[in-house]
Amino acid sequence: MAAAYDLTALSGINGASQGLAVISNNLANSQTFAFKASRAEFADIFSGAQNGPGRGVRVAAITQDFSQGTLNSTGRELDMGIDGEGFFIIEDKTGKYPQLYTRNGSFKVDKNGFLTTQEGNRVLGYLRNDKLSTETKPVFDTTLSPIDLDELNKRPKATELMNFDVNLDGQEANNVDAAGVSVGNETANNLQKLIDPTTAGSTYTGFPDFSTNKIIYDSLGGEHRLTANYYKRDVVTQANSTVDANGNTVAAGSGVKYTSWIVQYTVEDKDPNTGKWVTSGHWNGDANTPKTVSGLIYELRFATDGSLIDIRQPTDNTGNVADYNSSPKGQDTPNDELPAYNDALVGPGEAGWAQVPGKTQLQMSWIIDNPLTGATDPLGNPATLAIDVNYKDTTMYAGTYSIRGVTQDGYKVGDLVGLSTGRDGIIEARYSNGRSIPVAQLALANFTDKNALDKLGAQTYAETYASGTPSLSTPQQNGFGSIIAGSLEYSNVDVANQLVEMIQTQRMYQASAQVISTSKQLTQTILNL
Repeated sequence: MAAAYDLTALSGINGASQGLAVISNNLANSQTFAFKASRAEFADIFSGAQNGPGRGVRVAAITQDFSQGTLNSTGRELDMGIDGEGFFIIEDKTGKYPQLYTRNGSFKVDKNGFLTTQEGNRVLGYLRNDKLSTETKPVFDTTLSPIDLDELNKRPKATELMNFDVNLDGQEANNVDAAGVSVGNETANNLQKLIDPTTAGSTYTGFPDFSTNKIIYDSLGGEHRLTANYYKRDVVTQANSTVDANGNTVAAGSGVKYTSWIVQYTVEDKDPNTGKWVTSGHWNGDANTPKTVSGLIYELRFATDGSLIDIRQPTDNTGNVADYNSSPKGQDTPNDELPAYNDALVGPGEAGWAQVPGKTQLQMSWIIDNPLTGATDPLGNPATLAIDVNYKDTTMYAGTYSIRGVTQDGYKVGDLVGLSTGRDGIIEARYSNGRSIPVAQLALANFTDKNALDKLGAQTYAETYASGTPSLSTPQQNGFGSIIAGSLEYSNVDVANQLVEMIQTQRMYQASAQVISTSKQLTQTILNL
């Protein structure tokens, strides 16, 4: 019988030893980032008759408490804490597991520009889709990939799309010079002079009513300046109008009243010797196009509510659209290269103009003849630029000119200089070329049974059959937590509680040892009888 008591007490000593080991591990990791406290769960050993005394205790399981740890600010932009449910998803550089999971958001950027853990495992997320994204609305892929923060700016990108969100003053008077000559006088070649400054016969000496400019880029990252000059032309009355509110052609007198503006584009380069901007580009027409054609003009038509009806491009004197926009290059005769603008006018803006194919988005093409600060290709050919310009957000309200936003999608080569992460997990990278764009969105995973995960150390886990497959989402979606940038989740170990449990477990150990000692004394007493 004494031997049975000894074995029962010994099981208590073994159980207490394992319990103390768990407590010791918790206390040792009380300052470990994202550490989750464990506890030993005991179960009795019972066999035989139900009225038997039992055969001791065993450690049935060691479970982890996955409750939220305290999020403390570190001020380091690559530190990220999860406030709520979820694990960061990382690659396993050893290749043993397809993916690993962690709550430790202490990240770094490795020598190749990838976001990684301190152990070098790459962080996974959803990368920016450049084909679907715009400068104002990022679109991310739906498959997991390593987050590369350098790749987007290792190669320059030529400007392909511009958005002009501006307001033109609806109270502006018609543009005339000091002598009262109108820029909209087509018969005096004034509009032609906005395209080709060498045009003879023009008497207009005025200036634009409003101007704005933007740096654009060629395919090698060369910088150029695109300037947009706006001229208030005139108001076309309903009696003279032949267009409806959608820009469709209708019978004279049944159209809508609208206001006509001319926008002129030019491209310049900055002379590094003088610091002045000089004309460097001309319209990319055909072989007959003279380099003096250094401007492109379009007509903007605004409705009486200030909204843009459509954009018009000039036609030649035979009614054909001028080569410089959308007609096939080289099909017009040399005499058609510069629109004559001498059609009979129904009203300002009515004749000699055709609606651009995009209605509110025009297409322009340039050749940079003298790229002072730009670039030529390896064969010495001048840089070419083909740009879509979107005006759908441009308005004409009374009282003021304003630039709400003029954007372009080109850039030169740049180095990563910093990043910030939103609560939704979108990582915005800042580069030395002035770009600041969302490059990726972090992904989070969760499991039905977290305690069935394979614990690998360093606060990392791996999926098991018992844990179930991970559910994936982005932060703040589908019950997942938020990302707190510049913070880390600390250990959730309650030191005071662990010390109390240590004392209780120590007593369990001592009591079991005392049972063995008492059993031996009883045995000795029996032997001495």
